[in-house]
Amino acid sequence: MTPARISAFTGLKCTECHTSFGEDDVLGRCPKCDAPLDTALDEEYLKEKGKQTGSENASSMWRFRAFLPVRDDTRIVTAGEGGTQLRKLSSLPGHVWLKDESRNPTGSFKDRGASLAVTKALQLGMKRLVLSSEGNAGCSFALYSGIGRISCSVFLPKLANASKVVLTKRLGATVTRVTGTIADAGRRAESSVQRNGGYNASTFITPYRHDGKGTIALEICEQLGWRCPDWIVYPLGGGVGLVGMWKMFKILENIGWVSVKPRLVAVQPAGCAPIVKAFSSDREDVEEWRSPKTSALGLKIPKPLAGRWILKTLRESHGVARAVTEDDIRKSTKRLARDEGVLLEPSSAAAFAALPGLYEEKLVDPSEQVVVIGTGSGLKTLESL
Repeated sequence: MTPARISAFTGLKCTECHTSFGEDDVLGRCPKCDAPLDTALDEEYLKEKGKQTGSENASSMWRFRAFLPVRDDTRIVTAGEGGTQLRKLSSLPGHVWLKDESRNPTGSFKDRGASLAVTKALQLGMKRLVLSSEGNAGCSFALYSGIGRISCSVFLPKLANASKVVLTKRLGATVTRVTGTIADAGRRAESSVQRNGGYNASTFITPYRHDGKGTIALEICEQLGWRCPDWIVYPLGGGVGLVGMWKMFKILENIGWVSVKPRLVAVQPAGCAPIVKAFSSDREDVEEWRSPKTSALGLKIPKPLAGRWILKTLRESHGVARAVTEDDIRKSTKRLARDEGVLLEPSSAAAFAALPGLYEEKLVDPSEQVVVIGTGSGLKTLESL
């Protein structure tokens, strides 16, 4: 007997050459043009499914498994990620809400992508995962790989946050420290796959992380009574969450669950702002940022692998990209802890650092609803407080 369908997933599609691939094809980037792959979702199926969510995993992101690229419920690797708080912040001007992803199992939104990617890897028969990380993704993949009983090797820059390195090791991953940036760690990760086998689960090498983070958009809309906020403010490193959320916002509009999509704001530190530079220069792709320097290590991504996709996403949303100073990041980190009791790492607080400028430019009106994505906990970066 054919098992009941649980997902709208129909396969993979290249974001550039638009070649389609089967749902069981084991792929990273497009084998024809090397662009990132996206998952294809059947919107008619989602329309028929309606807004009902399953009772199983009712508080986790997996209640939205109809939007996720999985075949069955039998091998879902979950630690209860998702279902995070959407909280109004009273100390900030305007109508600002925090989507608090620090409440996830390892303290960051990376858990959503890792839960999905490890689940998919197991369903595809993978035995070993390899990835590069600035820190949080390493912690997340170590946790979920352990739950799924799959080997995990993480390549981290030598300057990665010490607490994240320790946690990644304690959760069972094999850790290799690499001289240089995340780009250098990425090259070492790919070399390891070529030599020793395995599946590269790095950002925008695997197509199975961004839909996990896209569930943030689904949760925000549900928490707001199935409507979108006016703005999403997002601290941008690799851009997985940004493109994943925008994809889901578009689908929700297409299937009639929401009527208007939000505008997006991508925030980067001034010492590593390749997307901001490309966006303001009207470029279609990103140039590598030379000598990146920032305390927001999660945003220290000199050349996002999905640069073209990120820029397209910002422009489709009629959004903007803004850079913030190290001083503003430090002040935001401390102000959130003092005034709201919110402990965010600098990479998350950077998004809040952009808010005053958005109001001063009159780009955002004080009457508009703004949701800021708090991507990671400050408990791993206590030195920033």
